Amino acid sequence: MNSNPVLRILKAKAFLLVVIGALALVISKSIVAGMAMHENFATKGNDDIMRLLTVRDWLAGQGWYDVRQYRLMPPEGVSLHWSRYIDAGISAIILPLTMFVPMDTAEQIAVTVWPTLVLVVSVLVVGFGSRRVFGTTAACFAVLCIVLWPLTADLHSRAGNLDHHNIQWLMMVIMSFAVIWPNHPRKAGFIGGIAAAFSLAVGLESLVFIVGVGIIVFVRAALSSTQESRKFLATFCTTLGLGCVGLWLGQTGPADRAVLMCDQLGPPTLLMVGIAMIASLFVVVLANRQTNPFLNLGLAAGVTIAGLLVAWPMLAHCLAGPYAQIPAELQELIATQVTEAKPGLVYARTRAAAALVFTIPIFVAVGFGLIKWFGERDGSVRGKHAHKALGLLLLMCMIGIPMMFLQMRTVIIAAAVAPMIGGVVMADRIGQYLGSRNLKDGLVALVIGLMLLSPKTIVRSVAPILPSSTGGGNSAQDDCRSYKSLIALNEVPSTVIFTHINFGPSLIWATHHSSLAAPYHRSADAFLNGIVPFQMEEADFVSYVRDTTATHLLLCRGFNYQSEYVRGLASGGSADWLRRVPVSSEDQLLFEILR
Repeated sequence: MNSNPVLRILKAKAFLLVVIGALALVISKSIVAGMAMHENFATKGNDDIMRLLTVRDWLAGQGWYDVRQYRLMPPEGVSLHWSRYIDAGISAIILPLTMFVPMDTAEQIAVTVWPTLVLVVSVLVVGFGSRRVFGTTAACFAVLCIVLWPLTADLHSRAGNLDHHNIQWLMMVIMSFAVIWPNHPRKAGFIGGIAAAFSLAVGLESLVFIVGVGIIVFVRAALSSTQESRKFLATFCTTLGLGCVGLWLGQTGPADRAVLMCDQLGPPTLLMVGIAMIASLFVVVLANRQTNPFLNLGLAAGVTIAGLLVAWPMLAHCLAGPYAQIPAELQELIATQVTEAKPGLVYARTRAAAALVFTIPIFVAVGFGLIKWFGERDGSVRGKHAHKALGLLLLMCMIGIPMMFLQMRTVIIAAAVAPMIGGVVMADRIGQYLGSRNLKDGLVALVIGLMLLSPKTIVRSVAPILPSSTGGGNSAQDDCRSYKSLIALNEVPSTVIFTHINFGPSLIWATHHSSLAAPYHRSADAFLNGIVPFQMEEADFVSYVRDTTATHLLLCRGFNYQSEYVRGLASGGSADWLRRVPVSSEDQLLFEILR
């Protein structure tokens, strides 16, 4: 059997074949989705649509430092806490295409190419990085995990996903490999520091992961007797600090540089990075003098505490998170009604199947990864390094697990590391089976493989006992947000429209109208406008809408609004304070507000 030339080639080229197959799957899915992107893009996430709007506005002449959306809550608009660096990447795809195709076509190609490109780079980084540290078999399974697990393959990486979470995921992957790289500590520290700085520049969602990684390499340098760990720490923290300052200056206008912003890279974050950098360099200096490692940690902790106390007036208001400055009512709405912002257990109660698909591979990877780590027996040099690397990956993955219970969207923190751990686990289990040819070992490997690579299969098998997902009206919502339906509103002259929160960004993208509702916390009014009135009954709803600057009310026919009164209007009802404005789409119910 081993003499079969086909099997020999498959074994010799296994990694290359897996990577080619994975990339073929990613690209083919992207092409299929991209074919219908023009019609379906308006049904994507609000952040994806708003990102394209910011790119469009910048290409149309809006300033680099001006990230305000002026057609949301006009005329002042709403400032977004996003980075122009992502806009620049997407624009680099759009601009060359406009020489050959119309602008709208170039946009739709770009929204397909951008997330696909990010996922392709992620697959290559994980594949080649895992092979270098853990070997071919582990790398093959790590790659398969990325392209088969819906969390990494679809949630933020499919065609149309323009939010910055896929970039942050990639940056966390790069940081993880930098920490476990077997040699060249200065090069690894530099790459890891740049990745961390860029991740913070595009959004602070990865801040907890970066802090966790910093603590890990900080303690390693203090307790380890190797120069490599100290070189890595010194290079990583210095690059992170200087990189953050440079990227902050590059994306923040002079007028805003003194603003103590807690929801994007600004003075509070820079202060924390600076304090960590000073404490880390202090540890490196002490460790190089061969002083007591625990004394080093204590002194560095003292430096950190002293720095935080000095900087406290600029940091205190950020401890409550980016939502601290908005009304308590809105904070409650975000936590309970914005899907991705829900705590993990709340999310699981309403979307049990999705929660399991997202988390099963993480818990399986960590659980069996710990079993392998504690039972490791390989005494070779490569085996010892792989053992240490696995332990570090497990620590980094466990940073994200408690965060999931606070907000479900932070699942990407653990997901950045889980595929590599899963690859190691599968390589170990396959090795055990091939060594023993025991049916039990084979069945265990098969079950673990299903949970890591195809959690949907596991979830489908237990679907009858899972709670049903809540939230109706999704079909009606998608019909209303389709491009064909939305452009019917262009039959009416440009105006300001009052609508539900899920329709605001789509409305702005597809039409010439402005909106008063979208889910961005820098405008409490825009957030509240899209939720609160649609829970009110007639008198309160009428009063609320008439008190705004809207000239028209837009409802989606058949949408399951919480208010019985609004549902009645959406089912074809009428009111003496509204005048129906006919449009060619049956899905849209547009009313002029009579004052």
